[in-house]
Amino acid sequence: MNNNNSTILYIFFTHKLNFNNVYTKIKTMMSNLNNKNYIIIKGIDLESYYDKDEQVLNINCNDKYEGLPEKVLKTFQYIVNNIEFNNYNYFFKLDDDMIINKLINENDIKNYNYCGKVNINYNGNRKWHIGKCSKNSKFNTMEYKGNYIPWCLGGYGYIISRNAINLIKNNINYKENIYEDLYISLLLNENNMKPIHINIQNYVISPDH
Repeated sequence: MNNNNSTILYIFFTHKLNFNNVYTKIKTMMSNLNNKNYIIIKGIDLESYYDKDEQVLNINCNDKYEGLPEKVLKTFQYIVNNIEFNNYNYFFKLDDDMIINKLINENDIKNYNYCGKVNINYNGNRKWHIGKCSKNSKFNTMEYKGNYIPWCLGGYGYIISRNAINLIKNNINYKENIYEDLYISLLLNENNMKPIHINIQNYVISPDH
């Protein structure tokens, strides 16, 4: 099925050091699915810009592990504020190693603003990030001290609507958060928007999960 008129944009997040390892793989996978509705995200030290020919969005942000909350929120800000992406109503956040095995039917998510594999555990692993961050990052040795609420697990991918992004796009506290997926849920929760559980593994395979 040709989905080139889809209103769902698949967003693959990578970083500069891994970009060359995943770029061709992602392009080939999406080509095999006959779907051109995707972009690849990596961080840069310059002003953010979109390379339309390569379908690569370069975001001015910390490109390390601890910078993922900044990278994701700035990506969401960019896409809802840029006319290049006006046709999209939903955005599927994905890691660079994820495998799409089935395209999403828009009718299955049309009533949802934020959905994925929801973790309802209020006591998540507060040390998950330790040792993964840059050595000079305050988070590299510091446990997460913030709140836990139900959130869509980023390691499985999640879907967020344009309406939801518009509620949170102006937040600038990304540098005070370490868990990108939980951060997004906390912001949406402040706007009375809760995560909806769907069987997201019907659509995407995450090798690490």
